[in-house]
Amino acid sequence: MKQRAILILIVCCAAIAHVNGQELSLLGQLPQLGRDWSLRQRETKREGAYEYSWAIFTNSKTGDLISFAADKYTNADRKVRYDPVRQAATDMFPGGLPRFMKNGVTGWALADVIRFSVVTLETGVDATRKNVKAEALEYSYVYESDAHSEANRLAHGYVLAFGDTVVFVQHTSAHVITSEATKSMAISLLRDHPSSRPLQ
Repeated sequence: MKQRAILILIVCCAAIAHVNGQELSLLGQLPQLGRDWSLRQRETKREGAYEYSWAIFTNSKTGDLISFAADKYTNADRKVRYDPVRQAATDMFPGGLPRFMKNGVTGWALADVIRFSVVTLETGVDATRKNVKAEALEYSYVYESDAHSEANRLAHGYVLAFGDTVVFVQHTSAHVITSEATKSMAISLLRDHPSSRPLQ
């Protein structure tokens, strides 16, 4: 009986570590989300000089979505203040789902922009004694169902530019949420991104 309990505990821990230890091409190690979050779908694709990668997590208790996406134009110099990046932040997660998905992304429209500005994110000094600082696009949106068949969704997101790669993270909910969790995830992505530091 004791061995069975230990085996169940190991399996549960492995499942949690699997969700929390996700790594995604172009993004690197994803932030730890906790045991209520499960991977819904992910994909990486390359089309010539263009590459994209995304993952969606769903919260089993609230139905909230956390979406990560990154796209890369080889040898491009992209910054969060550039108009194409700003437009991509508006278009990336309709209703919370990455636009790269071939199914399930239609049916949502941007109903309201609550905030949309460039801020400076800072990781703070960590064990490596390195403080990474970079500009990020910070936004909050309200999405509306085209058919008005579902409740509006509130979303908080951040966008970071790493030279030719731009990274997006968004928390989307049918309930009122704050932006703090999304900001923490953006700082984690900033700290752990494979590149040495974002270009400013």
